[in-house]
Amino acid sequence: MIMKLTKEDARKALLGGLLLGGGGGGLISGGFHALEETFARTEYLTMLSVDELAPEDIVITVSMLGAPSKFGTPLTTDHWQKALANFEQNYGRRVAGFISCENGAASTANGWILSALTGIPVIDAPCNGRAHPTGTMGSMGLNGLPDYQTTQSACGGEGESYLETVATGALQPTSHVIRQSAAAAGGMVGVVRNPVTAAFLAEHAAPGAIRQAMEIGEIYLAAGNGDKFVRRLQEEYEARVLVKGAITDYALRMEGGYDVGTMRVAGAEDAYTLTFWNEFMFAEKDGARVATFPDLICILDAQTGEAISTAEAKAGREVYAIVIPQKKMMLGAGMHQRELFQEAEDILGADMTVCNEKLFR
Repeated sequence: MIMKLTKEDARKALLGGLLLGGGGGGLISGGFHALEETFARTEYLTMLSVDELAPEDIVITVSMLGAPSKFGTPLTTDHWQKALANFEQNYGRRVAGFISCENGAASTANGWILSALTGIPVIDAPCNGRAHPTGTMGSMGLNGLPDYQTTQSACGGEGESYLETVATGALQPTSHVIRQSAAAAGGMVGVVRNPVTAAFLAEHAAPGAIRQAMEIGEIYLAAGNGDKFVRRLQEEYEARVLVKGAITDYALRMEGGYDVGTMRVAGAEDAYTLTFWNEFMFAEKDGARVATFPDLICILDAQTGEAISTAEAKAGREVYAIVIPQKKMMLGAGMHQRELFQEAEDILGADMTVCNEKLFR
């Protein structure tokens, strides 16, 4: 279905993306910056569903890549235009649409600025309906195609950190090059990558996930406070409240372009430890696992209900810690590949199959 995405529609999508980020997906300030940059150039965006495209049409993924704690200086239109220009020069085929790599406070907006600048529509089929830490997790299963060759183009940084990178080849090594580019550029780059046909997109991405973000954003705005928002999430998305309490023992380090760390949320009777690798990866009570990514583990401001990223959490803040089960998420093909969870296991020293028995195909 063709939709004229207004500024208010887009704002709802960002607020829903903030929740669907699961602690990652960029900062809401970055999403609002993209919102203003986009709608300074157009009255509305054209958003298409996958079935509005011809099966052979080419669609590319747009993403911001880096550690959320380093998302200080927003990407400029020059960064995005240079990344696209370098991609087009190296790939050589017409692009019919842009998709985001994921839903998140900033990443839901991926592709909006380029759409406003070029007139190329955004497609409501992100690679994943929730945020995820690695490029391959958002690659729709392309890593499982031995003959697939990707083109990935990145641009970011300023001054002595300014960087343009184009990599062509197999998915894993090119994704590694782009991830290292984010670290070299000061923590973040804008990326266009992974051309696929609309037919492939329909089978392997998360069609309808932008509309889901808009729906969640509308629920958040209608609720007006934390208690009401949590109740609506319980009713509509089977959200489970782990605990309402204060953040304690917050620890974060940057490692290989990722934010890695833990925090505890302690209530009057219970306390839970949340471990993150950009996004929240798992939640535990007294050492026992209660939820594992891609379950949507979130912390929400207790008063307002606004979701809080792992990079912006602060000790002493009163929050809800909640879990929305993965069955309520629109997950792309990358979420069902057991091998893509190995890197998280290596870094976090934890088994990512716990609570995920039905996930892997």
